[in-house]
Amino acid sequence: MKGTFSPTRLAVLGAALLLAVPACQRDLPPDAAYRALVRAMAERDEDAAWDLLSSATRERLEARARVAASAAPGVVPPRARALLAGDAALAVLPPASIVVRESGPDRAVLRVEAPGAKPQDVVLVRERGGWRVDLPAQ
Repeated sequence: MKGTFSPTRLAVLGAALLLAVPACQRDLPPDAAYRALVRAMAERDEDAAWDLLSSATRERLEARARVAASAAPGVVPPRARALLAGDAALAVLPPASIVVRESGPDRAVLRVEAPGAKPQDVVLVRERGGWRVDLPAQ
């Protein structure tokens, strides 16, 4: 019969749609990627938060975690990923306003304002198929 799909075609179509959904979520615009990081931190979802950080940020956080763990063995986890779900999550304030100040193919700068905090610029870089928050070295 014309216009009907066989079970095999439906299965292939369904699989293609399922694969397309995560791809769309990975390519969030910069402001949505930042909001997703804030949400992941607030929900203490360390895997989601870690995935939304740039490679350079991850490396810096891993180095800090190793130093902190060696200074306080057994108190501070040696993995930075675990720190994202700990007390650091409590310091994250949901943004009241996000304005895209700069946007290019591989770098964006957001002006983020949160209640009770100074406005700050947040840099995002395009890596691993999407926007990642690149926290400043401190």
